[in-house]
Amino acid sequence: MKRIAIALFVLNFVASPALADGVKGVAGTLGMGALSTIGCVLTQVYLPDEEEESAEDFDRRGFFIGAGAGFAGENFSRRPVNGIADIFSNQPRLAVTYSGPEAIAQPDDSWSVKGRGGYRCHSRYSVGATFEYFGGFDTEWSGPLGMGSDDIDIFVATVDIKTYLLTGRYQPYLLLGGGTINVSTKVTNRTGVNGVTEVPLPPDGDETALIPMFGPVIQSRSYTDFVFRFGGGFDIYATDHIVVNLDANYLVPMGDASGVGMFTIGGGIEYRF
Repeated sequence: MKRIAIALFVLNFVASPALADGVKGVAGTLGMGALSTIGCVLTQVYLPDEEEESAEDFDRRGFFIGAGAGFAGENFSRRPVNGIADIFSNQPRLAVTYSGPEAIAQPDDSWSVKGRGGYRCHSRYSVGATFEYFGGFDTEWSGPLGMGSDDIDIFVATVDIKTYLLTGRYQPYLLLGGGTINVSTKVTNRTGVNGVTEVPLPPDGDETALIPMFGPVIQSRSYTDFVFRFGGGFDIYATDHIVVNLDANYLVPMGDASGVGMFTIGGGIEYRF
């Protein structure tokens, strides 16, 4: 019964990020969750606890929860949110086309906070889920039709597998994860083309021309897709139950969200049950 309860917990925990809207993100997250859950359950069934725990018990099996924060560095493309720069660029708008350089984005770095929990299935690996919120990447947009600024807001939920290279008080590890990313922003161009007016042409006014009307134009985008998480770090056991964590991660979004690659460097604390 204990093993069945553990299996059900892990399955529920790792599948929870799949509540996102993107089909690819959902499918990928479920796939990662299924693989990690099967691996953990098989380890529980075929490798008894007595064979895997060390004398110090820092590598014991069991649940863990934790929280952390860190610096988030952007590695965005020139147009990180697909199509959002149309209101600043040489795009057709209401039968009017403007020529000029392509609109680009200039984002700043940000920060992130995250929560994590899971189960250590073996002295050498654990499975879990990480929920990470990024504090908004301040972004300046510019193009031939004006300028604007707004935050690019990002939320990531991944299923992760940690592989421990050592099992004592100091435990360096590698991490591989995959899950769902949501990217959204809403920006205003105060000098955009928001309409056209028809005016007669001299001398007799029989012919007319369309003249653009300038004013505020608002454009918003929101994408949900699959993301990979690659990382590594150190778990340092302050006590049998309190773990200090230092980590670095790189996030590789796919599909519609592929323009917002980023890295994080930070730390946190975990509690081992």
